Amino acid sequence: MKKILLFSTVAALLAGCASAPAFEEDVKITSMPEGADVFLNGEAVGKTPLILPLDNNGVYELKFSKKGYKDDVVNLASKSKDSFIKFGPLVDLGYYNELASEPVCAKLKPDFLPAYPGTNSFGDMTANIEKADAMRKSGKITPEEHSYLIEQITLFYTTAK
Repeated sequence: MKKILLFSTVAALLAGCASAPAFEEDVKITSMPEGADVFLNGEAVGKTPLILPLDNNGVYELKFSKKGYKDDVVNLASKSKDSFIKFGPLVDLGYYNELASEPVCAKLKPDFLPAYPGTNSFGDMTANIEKADAMRKSGKITPEEHSYLIEQITLFYTTAK
């Protein structure tokens, strides 16, 4: 009888410790360039910039999508010390970002950039800069987006090995 009572008490205590109280936390979501569609766990929630109230005990996948850019995915996990979320190679590699008061900012890459620079890096870089200039002149992108594209093109061709 004592063993059953002891087992019941321990089980009740463990169950109480396993679930921390949940509350919502406002997370600011931004992207560069702005105006990217945001999908939270596969469901559309709006365009950047926006503020999402997220349960602090959850794990979330944010997908950013904008025409002319490659999609970007950011994974968020709670700040709680849940070993299931915080343990393993995914954490070591920085796969999860913690929910925090700092904004989540996705930096989208232009979709016209190749996977690698190729053999004619300078010529390809020049052609891509001209493409960005043409997009700016035609009004397809804002001056801020143009500056961002030029920065991304330059970084791609100067840091690639």
